[in-house]
Amino acid sequence: MNFGWLFAFVRPHRWRLALVLAVSAAASGLTLAQPLLVRAVIDDGLVARRLDLVGWYCLALLAAALAGTLLAALNRWHYLTLSGRVLFSLREAVFRHLQRLPPSFYARRPTGDLLARVDGDVAELQRFAVDSLLAAVNGALSLAGIVILMAALSPVLLLLAFVALPAQMLALRLLRPRIENLTRQVRRRSGELTAFFIDNLTAMKLVQSVGAEAREAERLAGLNHAYLGDLRRLELTGAAAAGIPALLGGVTTALVFLIGGGLVMDGGLTIGTLIAFVAYLGRASGPANALLGLYLARKRARVSLERVAELLNEPPAVADPTHPRLPAVAPGAIRFEGLRFAYDASPAVLDGIDAVIPPGAKVGIVGDSGVGKSTLIDLLHRHYDPQDGRILLDGIDLRDLPLAELRRRVAVVSQDAPLLPGSVADNIRYARPEADDAEIARAAALAGLTDIGLTVGERGTSLSGGQRQRVAIARAVLQDPLVLVLDEATSAVDRTAERGIAQAIDRVFAGRTRIVISHHADTLADADLVLELRRASLEPAA
Repeated sequence: MNFGWLFAFVRPHRWRLALVLAVSAAASGLTLAQPLLVRAVIDDGLVARRLDLVGWYCLALLAAALAGTLLAALNRWHYLTLSGRVLFSLREAVFRHLQRLPPSFYARRPTGDLLARVDGDVAELQRFAVDSLLAAVNGALSLAGIVILMAALSPVLLLLAFVALPAQMLALRLLRPRIENLTRQVRRRSGELTAFFIDNLTAMKLVQSVGAEAREAERLAGLNHAYLGDLRRLELTGAAAAGIPALLGGVTTALVFLIGGGLVMDGGLTIGTLIAFVAYLGRASGPANALLGLYLARKRARVSLERVAELLNEPPAVADPTHPRLPAVAPGAIRFEGLRFAYDASPAVLDGIDAVIPPGAKVGIVGDSGVGKSTLIDLLHRHYDPQDGRILLDGIDLRDLPLAELRRRVAVVSQDAPLLPGSVADNIRYARPEADDAEIARAAALAGLTDIGLTVGERGTSLSGGQRQRVAIARAVLQDPLVLVLDEATSAVDRTAERGIAQAIDRVFAGRTRIVISHHADTLADADLVLELRRASLEPAA
């Protein structure tokens, strides 16, 4: 992935970008006019003792300053709009890709690292994509205008002003690799800190229960110390990159005053011209450093681009079919044919699985822990595709069904029952945002929930495990699927409540396919069929 990918997010906003550039150019023009007005105040007004001209030129300076302020405000408004839209487009593109990645990706990636990339690195790319264009164009125009005016004022002093430029370029070239490496290291340290806080804040009860507060605080101090060390090195290197040009600029200004002062004394230069030249020399450092800084900004952006590219280069495990199909009749029949699946290069979890789940049946699946029951459900829900074999839903290969349609027809309630911030009702409605309050209440009642206005807290922490599972069951009821899968979905409730929920589900989903994975024999007592899963078979349990 290269910078062409990045600038593709800027192209849709090229007209607003052109407006920002035009306003910036106008503001720069007003800025460039001010030293000439100062020259006129000194030479034509003060030296010539023309107070009337001093007044008029001062009014012109005031008007230029006021117009520049208004243009700066207008420019800021459009710049923020442009920057925000590019940033949001970048984040949305990365987020849409992350939505397509399988559960195994999130299992091996620290959440803090993902947040650092989606937030910090994407923001760095946005700044480079927008600011670099503006800095390049504004800097080039401003510097060109300044050089032309300085040449008109004094060609001799102009040559002197550029003596230090090669030294500035050499310094930046030498510092560039170190800044790039330190930027990468600081980004990594930031991700480690974010991951630490996410892990600790979500597991604070565990930390407290085993008395690990001091240990975790010490670990945080270590992470902070490492981060501060790298940040200091980056800041010192950045200060050197900025300070060396500033130091050389100071030397140049001193030489200009020395040589220019001699010209003034010899009558070859007016004092107003010298003051105006020095003013332009001071203003030249801004666009010059901005253009030189693009060199370093590109390297920082390259680090962020590589980190974001790592996410975007992760291949999705599944994709929507090019030519989707839907079954003419949908009773909920499921067939596993020669199913084989392995995670990456690991040994096969499932190998040669053949089974038929009749439509409308309640089927239990049992097996030893780790044998692949949840993996089988992940394949049924198409979080992954098998390496060999296929799964058919009502005679259609799952890979030929639109993903959204498949997941609408097959609802899975798992043991962990993930929840989102909001109320219980909000979490139930997540399955069908268009559902009315009566439907929400009915689904909640079937799952045994009484207070649907209760706030669930961050990640459902204000609810018990049983309450979280009931919310997930109510959400599946509201979804009204063709096939309902309960993967240890009532493991956190007591036996009486579990039987009550099972009976309610059987009433609501009578005639529809139900797959129940449970270690409790009484939960599967009324199943039409119980299948035992082994690595190479899914057969009726003995």
